[in-house]
Amino acid sequence: MIRLDTLYHNLEQKVFIAGGIPTWFYENRKIENMDVLQLEELTILNAIPTVEGTIKIAIEESEKTIHESNVLIYGFGRIGKILCEKFQGLGANVYCVSRRESDFAWIKEKRYEPVTYEQVQSKIENMDIIINTVPSRVIEKEQIKKVKQDSVIIDVASSPGGVDKEAAKEYKIKVITALGLPGKVAPKTAAKYIKTMIDKRIK
Repeated sequence: MIRLDTLYHNLEQKVFIAGGIPTWFYENRKIENMDVLQLEELTILNAIPTVEGTIKIAIEESEKTIHESNVLIYGFGRIGKILCEKFQGLGANVYCVSRRESDFAWIKEKRYEPVTYEQVQSKIENMDIIINTVPSRVIEKEQIKKVKQDSVIIDVASSPGGVDKEAAKEYKIKVITALGLPGKVAPKTAAKYIKTMIDKRIK
C-alpha cells in the first residue's frame, strides 16, 4: 500500500488522475491534479446508470408496480430530471420537490406535479416511493413519521445523504442508501466513461 503523503512527494511535474483527490494535494502547484469526480461531463454521463440503478431498487423494494404508484422525487437537477422522465414513462404519478421557480416551470411543462418544500408535509403520506437526490438533509422526522409503512425511501445523494435515518429507524420506514450506483449497476459502462474522460484530457 502506498501512503498518500509518500505519493504526494513524488508527483511534482506530473499529472495525478484520481477520484476524490484530497484538497491538500492542490497546495503543491507543481502537481497537475485531475479529479474525475469533479468532471461535469462524467457527472452527466453517470446520471444515466444512477437512474437505472434507482429504478431497479424501486422495483425490487416496493410491493407495488411502478405503474400507478405515487413517486416523490426531491431535486430537479441532472439526476432528478431523468428520474422524473423515466418514472413517468413507466406509468407512475410523478411529484417533484424543488425550491426554484424556474424548475417549477419545467416541472409543469413536463406534466409532473410540482411540490414546494412547504407542501411536502401534506403530500408525503400518499407517496409509495420517495427518492432523494439533494446532498443535504431534506427529509426530516416530521415528514418521515407521515410516510406509509409499505413505502420505500431511496437516497442517492452524496454522503451523508438527505434523510434522517434515525427517525426512519424509529418509525420503521425502509430507507435504501444507494451510493456509487454507476459502478455497481453498470461497471463496464462506468469504466468506459472514465476512460473516455481521461483519454480526452491526456490528448
